[in-house]
Amino acid sequence: MPRVSDQTLATVDFSLTWQSREAFHEERFLARKMNLWRDILPPGLKDALTGLVAGESAGVSYAAGQALPDRQDALVQEVPHRCFTPPTVAGRTVSPRDGRHYPRGLFGSLPGIFPQDARPARVLDARDGRFVLDLNHPLAGRPFRLDATVLNVAEKKSDTGGRLSDWLEEICCFGPGMQARRADFAPTDFTPPDGEARLDNEDDARFYARPRLIGHVDAQASAILTQQYASRIPRGARVLDLMSSVQSHLPLDADLDVTGLGMNMEELAANPLLSARVVQDLNRDGVMPFADAGFDAVVCSLSVEYLLDPAGIVRECARVLRPGGQLLFGFSNRWFPTKATPLWLDLHEFERMGLVLEYLLASGDYADLWTFSARNWWRPVDDPHIRQTWTSDPVYVVGGIRKS
Repeated sequence: MPRVSDQTLATVDFSLTWQSREAFHEERFLARKMNLWRDILPPGLKDALTGLVAGESAGVSYAAGQALPDRQDALVQEVPHRCFTPPTVAGRTVSPRDGRHYPRGLFGSLPGIFPQDARPARVLDARDGRFVLDLNHPLAGRPFRLDATVLNVAEKKSDTGGRLSDWLEEICCFGPGMQARRADFAPTDFTPPDGEARLDNEDDARFYARPRLIGHVDAQASAILTQQYASRIPRGARVLDLMSSVQSHLPLDADLDVTGLGMNMEELAANPLLSARVVQDLNRDGVMPFADAGFDAVVCSLSVEYLLDPAGIVRECARVLRPGGQLLFGFSNRWFPTKATPLWLDLHEFERMGLVLEYLLASGDYADLWTFSARNWWRPVDDPHIRQTWTSDPVYVVGGIRKS
């Protein structure tokens, strides 16, 4: 059985875990063809991985500033409002808000910044005719742990060139850290633009009248989402599948009692996991027809982006959850663009986790909050979109426990 070495290529499942003041966070990232001979790993991890076989794991904990740059006060800078180049999303002009992240290239006149620079800059203050920007890495100043599970090891036939990968940079660039509040713990300003006017503001019942008997993410992404739900929801639990459809993304072997609330009865009828089915448009009536504390878990899969009053629905979920019950929101980067809210369209993928986290924080009803991301997995070879991309749809989950 081959072992990880300079003479092999390895497929590695990385898990980076870290803690903010408001939540625990895990970022999973699949490293394809990791090559110890030329790739870059953070201190100590190469030695920890060397000699492992498929199925074995290793991990290293890092202090703040040890593997990623520490926070630097010099990277908090000011620029006048006139230097900002406002982007447009779905025909709307985006205005910077406190706590939000934007590509550095949108802010002119900063040393070392070029228009194509996509690295995130966080707006700390947008008043008085200037922006105070934090150019530190989103994970700067935070300790973290990086675990690696070897999934496959193969002997190399040759090694004369090719891409060099810095795997910590691959995992951490342009995302992880952006879901947390800023250093002073002030809430991010997620004020909805344009009164949440969607591209299609016609009655949702008309849009969902035609059943769509298909999955909305690929099978690999669905499996990861199911794994997350299975790790949080106990066997035999009473589960509300909110905004349900043909798939619940729940484990089939957990003896769950699942109630589905969705927009189309034909879609709900095609879902074999449901024991009860309710048709209701939560954008018209946000009060659910269920008793207080009637569920052990509420899951909302691939749908939170369509809610016009998500904060209200989060509070309603608290009502129908028993104390200690789980609330879980899972989403990806695929949706019906005409029905998604403008705010959702404006946000970076990792900021969307921050948005959902703010809903839970603002309600005051949930404890032990957490976020999860999974990226760069292989798309199944039989997936209809395999010719467009080999990469599986990313998975993001935000959750918490109903307080007593």
